[in-house]
Amino acid sequence: MTNEEVKALLDRYHEGTCSQEERMLVESWYNARAEKNSPLGIKEDLEFTIAQIWEDILIEAPAPKARNTKLWPRIFGVAAAVAAITLGVWLYYSSAPRHAEGSVATRDLLANDIAPGKNTATLTLANGKTINLSDMKTGVVIGSELKYNDNTVVISNEERDLLNSTNKRSLPYGRDDGQGANSNVQMLTATTPRGGVYQVVLHDGSKLWLNADSKISFPSQFIGKERKILLLYGEVYFEVEKTYTLMQRQKIRQRFIVETMGQEVEVLGTHFNISAYQGEGIKTTLLEGSVRVHYLSSRANAKDLDSSVPRNDKSGRDDGQGVILKPNQQSLVTASGGITVKQVDVEQVVAWKNSQFMFESENIQTIMKMVERWYNVDVEYIGEITDEKFGGGVSRFDNVSKVLKSLESTGKVHFKIEGRKIFVSK
Repeated sequence: MTNEEVKALLDRYHEGTCSQEERMLVESWYNARAEKNSPLGIKEDLEFTIAQIWEDILIEAPAPKARNTKLWPRIFGVAAAVAAITLGVWLYYSSAPRHAEGSVATRDLLANDIAPGKNTATLTLANGKTINLSDMKTGVVIGSELKYNDNTVVISNEERDLLNSTNKRSLPYGRDDGQGANSNVQMLTATTPRGGVYQVVLHDGSKLWLNADSKISFPSQFIGKERKILLLYGEVYFEVEKTYTLMQRQKIRQRFIVETMGQEVEVLGTHFNISAYQGEGIKTTLLEGSVRVHYLSSRANAKDLDSSVPRNDKSGRDDGQGVILKPNQQSLVTASGGITVKQVDVEQVVAWKNSQFMFESENIQTIMKMVERWYNVDVEYIGEITDEKFGGGVSRFDNVSKVLKSLESTGKVHFKIEGRKIFVSK
């Protein structure tokens, strides 16, 4: 395969639009590489198969700074796309002691290993009926028919009639009444569990990627001058389509609104990410275009936001006009009622969408929250918690043991797995 063909295939894989055969090919590259378990690095030539590319090329990494333990070098551009799929873990060690591959600690982790998450979600209809979406698919498309993003139907006509038996208007299948409105518009809810991700393509063509443990609610069709969805909790990456509607013989652009607890985001045509996990504040990160973030004090709930920010922190407080973000900026809404804005590495923020964990100078608690959600495990800390900061990237295709072994290589933290619980100690 040529460079261009490999990159195009990887782009389709990330977007969830590749065929089953293409998906199996990409994952076979990863599996072949994982079995080698040898040092990996940056590509120089994509003419060979991906598993071969990384065979003999090593990366030279600088020594990590004190109290900021680097585990995995950052890889950018096409190399990042390749690495996200094909690499198990890219890491370079500090001078701290490491566990040998055959050590008791390593054998214990491998013996109790836990597989990574997968494509899995449910779609709840207006009448309360729930459809379990296929874990062999990567996304669902909301249209005149309910289909997966490979154009196969989600349910048969017989299944549709059965689900619809108690409410003839519960599915997003209907005909326009000719008046610019649809009598069959229904509210739908998509939910991913811990250990699940899924893509949802809305009726207007906008694409949403749901991270693990996320829930959104949206109409089967958008009518009027506003498109509004609710992010009930979790993390979602958005690629919003520009659409227009005819109202009073005028062509009016439909605003796109994302509402979550304590915040409303008005989209002005953009790609962005919202993270709204309980107790972690609401983080809105702009990659492209423009968004306006509003603080909704009447709907904020302190227990859902980060209460660790001092109450007298007024920086960026919403004055009613909201805060407009520029690309590479992230807003944070907290229990203080303020909106703070900072520059961020957007590649790191949306790494989860590209099948990676990626972080910079994060503490162990933050990293283990990601592990909890993706591997569907519980984490318990024993004794004093290390204040070491870690940075780098790990493939989300790997079993949890590979992630934990990489962290353990620093000598700053240790792990034990029992069932679906991970014990963390210094």
